[in-house]
Amino acid sequence: MPKPKVKFYIPAVQTYSKILGLLPKSNVQTLIDTEVVRLSDPYVPSDTTAIRKSVFINTDFGSGKIEYDIYGNVPGRNTWNDTTSEFQDRPRRGPFWTIRMWNDGGKEKVIKTINRFLKKKS
Repeated sequence: MPKPKVKFYIPAVQTYSKILGLLPKSNVQTLIDTEVVRLSDPYVPSDTTAIRKSVFINTDFGSGKIEYDIYGNVPGRNTWNDTTSEFQDRPRRGPFWTIRMWNDGGKEKVIKTINRFLKKKS
């Protein structure tokens, strides 16, 4: 007697991403990008405003990529990993700003914001 065949259909990751609105240029991805920039701002070095403003020039919101000009107005000075400089409002403002924001509760705040947004949509 032949064994019955069972097939399972599991939608591709892109299908789930589409259902959740996580595809590039979606409202959810744009919200994530915007929230990461907003929450990171207090951590970004602000000796000049060049780095803080650069994110709005260099980032294509909704793409999932957030881009800062890490050199600001000082050619050759990489502020992303500069642990030796004395930034204004240090230690909060300084190197690795997005990673530090994420570890200081930013991840939970972004998730909470996304959940609120998705609840409003449904």
